[in-house]
Amino acid sequence: MEIWVIFAVTAAATQALRTAVQRRMVAPLGSYGAAYIRFSYACPIAWLCVVCYTGMTGATLAGLPFDFWAWINIAALTQVIFTILLVQLFSHRSFAAAVAFSKTEVLQTAIFEALILGVVVTIQTGFAIALGVFATVMLALVKTNLSIGNIRQSIMSRQMAIGLAAGAFLGFCTVSYGAAMKAMIGGSLLSNAVYAAAIGVTIQAVCFGAYLYVAKRREFIASFVKWRGGAMAGVWAAICSICWFAAFLNHEVAPVRAVGQVELLFSIGFSVLYFKERVSRLELAAMALLALSIIMVLLD
Repeated sequence: MEIWVIFAVTAAATQALRTAVQRRMVAPLGSYGAAYIRFSYACPIAWLCVVCYTGMTGATLAGLPFDFWAWINIAALTQVIFTILLVQLFSHRSFAAAVAFSKTEVLQTAIFEALILGVVVTIQTGFAIALGVFATVMLALVKTNLSIGNIRQSIMSRQMAIGLAAGAFLGFCTVSYGAAMKAMIGGSLLSNAVYAAAIGVTIQAVCFGAYLYVAKRREFIASFVKWRGGAMAGVWAAICSICWFAAFLNHEVAPVRAVGQVELLFSIGFSVLYFKERVSRLELAAMALLALSIIMVLLD
């Protein structure tokens, strides 16, 4: 198995774990507070990883040219915007349908990667990405038992536009991270991944923290007061970011994100085992399609 696949699957697994922690913390912290802990607690852990890795291996840190700083800031800020847009959807009745449209992120990533970096996926990978997007949208819609009428109404709603925008910002963010990684000068694979992850999450913790301090101060303070419940989100988020970045250094961004959709399978597994939720036949069918799309990417 290629190293980028291992990194992508590990990133997806830790992302699912991080999401499970955040989901549990929504009640005590609020939606914004639960979203923020992925940045605030990941920041010190990521820098601890930098110190430990360089100290143990003697690895030198990469040079950071202007292109890196431009791309890493764009990536970090667009991910913060994505997070804010997604959180805004939590209170809307058409939340699930809107989130389903945000799952088009992988398809939009492939488009942005072609436009910005000039990297075009093969026909097989392109079809697999489209199939995976269809499966993830299907999973999101099945969860809510939406009728055809409700889906049609949701497509014409403001929330749908926010969902698509969220997917676009996340897709652009992912490609920007890939561009930042490729701009780094020297350094080893893991040292670059750890270093870039620490820088990126620091920018996010500061910017999103400033936004919350002004707009949602109670949730901002609660995210630190209830640190025992939220700290693990930072651990999983730091590992997740490092693995995503390592995968981006090894392969094109769109296929990495396509394989990373295995996170949904992990998430459903956590829902069944941890939250004791049931899986319907339609969900099983969507999961099978998603698994097929990932296999198609791996076989290409």
